[in-house]
Amino acid sequence: MFKYCNHLGYVNPYYIEKNGKFVIRRKISEILNESSNERIIDPIATIELFNKNYILANRTLIREIQRVPWMAKPNAEYSDWEYFKVPEHGYLDIPEDEIASNLFQKICCEIELYIGDKKNIGILLSGGMDSRIVAGTLDYLIKTKRLKGLNVVAFTWGNSNTRDVVYAKEIASRLNWKWKHFIVTEKDLLNNLTETAMHGCEYSPIHLHAIPQVRDQNNIDIILGGSYGDSIGRGEYSGTKIENLRPIEQNIRNIGNVFDQVIFVQQYKKIIDDIKHYHLLFPRPQEYMQNELDYQLHYWRRMLNPCMELLTERNAAFHQVFTHPDVFGYLWSIRPFRRNDKIYRFILDFFHTRLDDIPWARTGLKYGQLKGTPDNYLKKHHTYSKMIRYDLFEEIKDRALSDELSKLGLFNMSAIKTLFKLIKRVPPSGIFFLEKIIWLASLAEMSVIYDLKACDSFKKNNSLIDLKTIISISKDYLIPATKARFKDVVFKRMS
Repeated sequence: MFKYCNHLGYVNPYYIEKNGKFVIRRKISEILNESSNERIIDPIATIELFNKNYILANRTLIREIQRVPWMAKPNAEYSDWEYFKVPEHGYLDIPEDEIASNLFQKICCEIELYIGDKKNIGILLSGGMDSRIVAGTLDYLIKTKRLKGLNVVAFTWGNSNTRDVVYAKEIASRLNWKWKHFIVTEKDLLNNLTETAMHGCEYSPIHLHAIPQVRDQNNIDIILGGSYGDSIGRGEYSGTKIENLRPIEQNIRNIGNVFDQVIFVQQYKKIIDDIKHYHLLFPRPQEYMQNELDYQLHYWRRMLNPCMELLTERNAAFHQVFTHPDVFGYLWSIRPFRRNDKIYRFILDFFHTRLDDIPWARTGLKYGQLKGTPDNYLKKHHTYSKMIRYDLFEEIKDRALSDELSKLGLFNMSAIKTLFKLIKRVPPSGIFFLEKIIWLASLAEMSVIYDLKACDSFKKNNSLIDLKTIISISKDYLIPATKARFKDVVFKRMS
């Protein structure tokens, strides 16, 4: 269970403490069977997830249950955690072609390690560069006979006539691999809502894409992914370079006043403590270094990895390339400005099959090309916004506004109703609020599946809350008109 627990792509199992020992299980349903306690909602984890779309540190939405800590395994007695030494960030300044050569060899070794003697290989393939690097490297290992007798199937999801689908199909064709394409329909998205609920609601259902369909494929021994490529290989997190990352604790707020305000204030310090806990475990000398660790151990580990966990439910193994300590440790040793697009550009030259002329899904241009006319294929591979706002809106609304959420005692149901009205009347420009409401609907379903209960300690000590503390925390996110009447609201709730 802990063979790869110091790899970034490792999916941390669940645990509870029982008679002074850790009980550890892979699935949330399995760990719940080990406990006779009521399933109490964790308000801290719930607020964290609604803010970030992932839970911080080791929490789950059920108070008693935790994820095994990052970079840790239990000691022999299962009574304490043994932490690995995490690779240090460094200041190496070497040219990108040298970095690429070293990185390519390390990725080759990493893929060989994960595959071992397995023969039926799946690979998650998009039109982006990360999965292309994995695909090209796997093809190289096959063509150079370092790996023999493999049957490879590439899996791609997305709407037809989109860049991800068109480019992935071309890549698979050139590599002479089987290619399976999945379109995520309204039915699939609704199914993802239920899958999310069954797996503990640790992400928004939109992030599952076609993962359940890939999971259900037969005759696959191992599936490879390349999702960590951007962050590790090119030092980029959701389009932001590591030097420009903002501390992960910034902008934690009561979005839309969806949570009861007093509960939010009560839990705020504990949210910050979740982040500080890991800062004490793994301190870094510079802010960008600490930020990168934060984004890996909170963001990637707590949102991406749990989604991919589904792929292992039908006996296939799953591994994210770029996550071996030798790989990310090497790249962390290099100055950030050297972790750039040029590295991939040089790696493409090592491939046996040419893939550099197929455009990059992000731009519609050849990788590294800064000018030109993009192709006519669609950039976005899904239409989740339309599905949520129109096709599934009423069903999502009915679930989110059901008694299952209100009974948890966490939410300001009036604010949630207002949120649905605003989404219907004023179409949001992005998917930010849409992934919030579908997650609320999924949480309501999880409440039914696992019989979630409210925390009986909510608001017991309201009278002891320092009003200055409440206003200090609140002023960062309350709009001016709300600040003016906030004292009156607090006094009414405290009386």
